[in-house]
Amino acid sequence: MVTMGNLMSRLINTKALPTDCVEKVLYRQFRKIKLDTNLGRLSRILDKDHFVLVVHSQRLYSNKDVVNSREVIIGIVTPIDLLNFITHSQDDKHKSVSSSEESA
Repeated sequence: MVTMGNLMSRLINTKALPTDCVEKVLYRQFRKIKLDTNLGRLSRILDKDHFVLVVHSQRLYSNKDVVNSREVIIGIVTPIDLLNFITHSQDDKHKSVSSSEESA
């Protein structure tokens, strides 16, 4: 995974050159969560990390008797994504309450 912030930081600090391979600026360690991870845990992870990968276990059937499993990335969450979700959820709740009060 490469982020714009990490890339720019490394270029500015001359830890990477524009001619270097992308591999030089890759994040090698990152956190993963599953779809059933609660938002509180996600928030605590994002306090320390720039992003979190959302993963899902996928079953692979290679033949009748063999079932393998692999982890598939289904999303990437950043702190701004979490903030937008919380903000939009609050807006939706507020609109829902206002609509029900008006119809009463």
